[in-house]
Amino acid sequence: MKKALIKDSLKEIKNTYKRFISITLMAFLGVGFFAGIRATSPDMVDTIDKYYDTQNVYDIQVVSTLGLTDNDIEELKKQENIEEIIGTFEKDGKVEIDDNEIITKVIVIEDLNKPLLLERKNARKRN
Repeated sequence: MKKALIKDSLKEIKNTYKRFISITLMAFLGVGFFAGIRATSPDMVDTIDKYYDTQNVYDIQVVSTLGLTDNDIEELKKQENIEEIIGTFEKDGKVEIDDNEIITKVIVIEDLNKPLLLERKNARKRN
């Protein structure tokens, strides 16, 4: 019985070898993709963690439609495992420059979310 099953399987593979090769390649591709993602995931997490620490990105943002008062901020500071709390202010607006409307978001923060300048373009020289 076992011999007949093996013989029949080999005959089926021989008759449909293109399909067999295609399915085998798809399986290898899937396994390779999965292994690659599993291998790079810890490195990606470490990289973003280092970047967030360097740029002082906040861990959590508390938002209120009515706004938060100084008393609210003081109450949040009393919670355990809170290292630092900073109150911020942000406003959406529209700026018109040379008949162009630019939608902007002004965010007033202290020393959080420091921008990282990667490249400087179209810089004007100062005399």
